[in-house]
Amino acid sequence: MNKSLFYRAVLTPSVVWLSVLFGAASGTGREMVEFITPAGAWGGVVAIAFIGLIFAVTLFLCFELSRLFNAYDYQRLSSQLLGKFWPLYEVAILVAMIASLAIVSAASGQILFGQFEVPVLWGVGGMLVIIIAFTYYGRVFIEKTMALTSALLFMAFIYIGIQVAGNDDMAVVDTFTNSEIHFDGVHKGLIYAFVNMAFIPLIIYAGRDIRSRGESAIGAISASIVGTLPLLFLHTIFSPNYREIRDVDMPTFWLLERISADWFIGVYVVVVFFMFAQTGVGMMQGFLERMDSCYSNYYNKPMSPLKHSILSFVMIVLSLLLSTVGFIELVRSAYSVLFYSFILTFTIPLVTVGVYKVYKGGGSQSSKK
Repeated sequence: MNKSLFYRAVLTPSVVWLSVLFGAASGTGREMVEFITPAGAWGGVVAIAFIGLIFAVTLFLCFELSRLFNAYDYQRLSSQLLGKFWPLYEVAILVAMIASLAIVSAASGQILFGQFEVPVLWGVGGMLVIIIAFTYYGRVFIEKTMALTSALLFMAFIYIGIQVAGNDDMAVVDTFTNSEIHFDGVHKGLIYAFVNMAFIPLIIYAGRDIRSRGESAIGAISASIVGTLPLLFLHTIFSPNYREIRDVDMPTFWLLERISADWFIGVYVVVVFFMFAQTGVGMMQGFLERMDSCYSNYYNKPMSPLKHSILSFVMIVLSLLLSTVGFIELVRSAYSVLFYSFILTFTIPLVTVGVYKVYKGGGSQSSKK
């Protein structure tokens, strides 16, 4: 299939990265309240700018390393960065993936219960079914559904933005007018960025069709912008109400109850539920790409869709066990532990070994047609 530049270097990397990042890092708004909005209106914007820059650089390096060394699963990529010590990253990313799925599982059950009074276990079970079904149908199907849910999410944001603009109680303009530009929130923004950028090797399958260094740059910048826009949007609407929402489990839904119609809250809950599921799907596909590579090395054939589904089921069950921890505590503890793990197993190797290998690789062009 001769895919267009837009499809292979803009759309696919952007929707895959957004889908994985949104549910794991901003879907409920809790992460924003923990790491970005406490810096104040403009302080949070500065932190988000740094986050976007870090994402763009990391995505570019990962896409280029993958292209140069045909390393389209996280094990092959980490072996390029860590050599024989690649299992260190594998342990860290598997723990991170299970923790993120636990956060998403807990959140998905809570939002359905809060809006529709659906039992929490039903919501979690529904997400489990979606993840297993989507991974069964494979990467192409997953990428297409991610594009659809991403479009629905941005349509919902447009509606929320209109409601906020017409609500005098929000006082967004006054909040930013009375705030000063400073860098006090950058350190927490870096924690947020360093943890979430370490998930990028899970989604490098989204760069399989990238053909050149220039396309790696286009894909990285596009994905970074699309992934960071929800952070900027949520921070903007949270800023006037930070004192009220800082101890709320799910600030986004707390806010929607005050500015939007009941019917829209229901629609938004459904959209976010599917985004949460897509986060699980995107991460799981990255895990399956790695398992496929290992399986092919031993059996000289790819893993069957049924085996994909069984592996997905096992990983989700592990995450459900972890999701019994309190939601806020889960977010705080996961970020604290993973931050230091990923600094050692991903960040430092990427900006040293990774940069050197990309530089030595020059402007090599892929042979993909």
